Amino acid sequence: MSLPRPRVWFAAAAAMVLVACGGRDTKDKGPPPDLRIDQANRAGTRALALNLTGEAIRQYREALARAYERDDASAIGDVGYNLAVALLRAGDVKEAQRVVRETRTELERRRAGVPAELVLVQAAAAWRLGDSQGAFAATAEILERPATEPDTAARARYIRGVILAERGDLQGVRDAAAALPAAGQADIEADRQELLGRVALLERRPAEALGAFEQSAQRRQEALDYRGMARALTLAAEATQAMDRRADAAVLFLRAGRSLILQGDAAAGLARLKRAEELARQAGSSDVVAEVARLRRAAAERSDADAGGRAPKT
Repeated sequence: MSLPRPRVWFAAAAAMVLVACGGRDTKDKGPPPDLRIDQANRAGTRALALNLTGEAIRQYREALARAYERDDASAIGDVGYNLAVALLRAGDVKEAQRVVRETRTELERRRAGVPAELVLVQAAAAWRLGDSQGAFAATAEILERPATEPDTAARARYIRGVILAERGDLQGVRDAAAALPAAGQADIEADRQELLGRVALLERRPAEALGAFEQSAQRRQEALDYRGMARALTLAAEATQAMDRRADAAVLFLRAGRSLILQGDAAAGLARLKRAEELARQAGSSDVVAEVARLRRAAAERSDADAGGRAPKT
């Protein structure tokens, strides 16, 4: 699933427009904007667009601290959501979950509305942490709301579809896939193709599943969702393995593992490299075995460099 997009806090810009058009109007327009919140939030969003997640997280934390200082519920909700999205993208899922929980609690104690997008991040974090029950409940909360944005509802249906696929609920996955718009934007089309692939796998049609997963990987690449792309490549590898094409499956696991390692998720990346090596040895693909060994050494060097505070070799 492509992560939700960050929300820009528009209070400052809106207030500037009101000031420019205000003339002699003396009606109370609320407190003046805090440009420090707005600037830090926008800087975080620009950094996230460039995949500079560390800088995005730093800027969002600064904006969120200022929002709490200002005691501004709207800013707390928007910036808290943005920070959680950035943390998810960085792979710090537990911290993302904590930020969502704190933000939601703050809004609820004020009796302010909890945005559906924030609940979506809650669902995504729970799913990534293996809490399928919590994720499923969060998606139900989203879909029960009458005015949920179409993109948010589509992503909630995708998460439900994946959970149902893991439970072996074929009809549930079919329904989830059918609810997603065909030929939509790249990230939603990637979700739809992945669910169609999962349907095909459950129906023991691995060749069709492979085609759907390959399309999903391509769409996720277009959407810059590299974690989702690695997941689609992994699913494609499993479909290929089901067809007893071990050499091809090894290459797909290799590609998924390499991407995850470069994204900073060494544990998931190394797990896929292990599968790549096992299949490559069975198929006699010595070049894949050699590349796996090289990537393991590079991952170990990166880990050592991070532990010692030094920049890894490139």
